Amino acid sequence: MKSDFYNWSKRANVYNSIFIYKVVTLVVAVVLTIAMTILFFRDRAIFKENLNGQVPVFFICTGICLILFIISIIIDFYIIRRTVSIGKRLNKLAYIDHLTGLPNRYSCDLLIESFNNPERLPKTGFFLIQISNLGAINSSEGHKNGNYLISEFATIIEDVSENYGYVGRNGGNEYIVLLDDCDSTKADMFLLELTKRIHGYNEMNVGTPLEVHYSRVLNCDEKKEKISEIISLGYKKIREMPLTLA
Repeated sequence: MKSDFYNWSKRANVYNSIFIYKVVTLVVAVVLTIAMTILFFRDRAIFKENLNGQVPVFFICTGICLILFIISIIIDFYIIRRTVSIGKRLNKLAYIDHLTGLPNRYSCDLLIESFNNPERLPKTGFFLIQISNLGAINSSEGHKNGNYLISEFATIIEDVSENYGYVGRNGGNEYIVLLDDCDSTKADMFLLELTKRIHGYNEMNVGTPLEVHYSRVLNCDEKKEKISEIISLGYKKIREMPLTLA
C-alpha cells in the first residue's frame, strides 16, 4: 500500500514538539547539575573557611530542586513518548480499513481529491472493482467466509496495485484503483496482472473462488474536467455494463 498521501495529525506534531522540548530541558538540567557539582568541589575549601565547614543552604536547596526537576522531566519524557506512540497509532488507524488493511473510505476521499488538479487529471486512470460473488457467499456460507474472501482479495489487489498506482476500500464491496500517467497499455497491463493473480488464487483451492467484475475510466479518452466526473462515470459503468475479469 502506498501511503505518501498520508500526513500525521497536528496533535501528533504538537506531541513531538513537546517531546523534543523535554529532551532539551533534561540535557540542560543535567549540564547545570554537573557544572554546579564541579564548582562546589572546586571551591569547597573557600566555603568551608567562610562558613565554618557547613554546606551552604543555597546549595542544598538548589541540589534538591534540580534532582526533583530531573525526576519530573524523566517521568514526562516517558509519558510524552508513550503518548506520541499512541497518537501515531490512532492516527494511522483512522485512515486504515480494519478488515483489509487497505486505505478506508476517508483515505479514498483524500486520495481522489489529490487527483483533482491540472497536472494529474488528464492522464488519470480509474478502476472500480467488486467481488461479484460476495453476496452469494455471505448468504450461503456466512459472513465469516465472506470476510475471508474480502481479506484475500485485498491482499491480491494491494500487491498488484503497488507497481501501478493507489488502491483503497471505499466501503463494503467497493475497491478503487487510481493510476497516474495512465493510458490503455498501462490499464491493460494492470488488469492482466490482476487476472493472473486471481486465477492463481482460484487454482490453489484455498477457499471460495474469486469472481470479480469492474469498470474502468481512462481520462485520456474521456477528457473529464473534474475527478468527481471520472468517479461518477465509473460507478455508472459498473451499474449498467460491468466488465468481468476473466
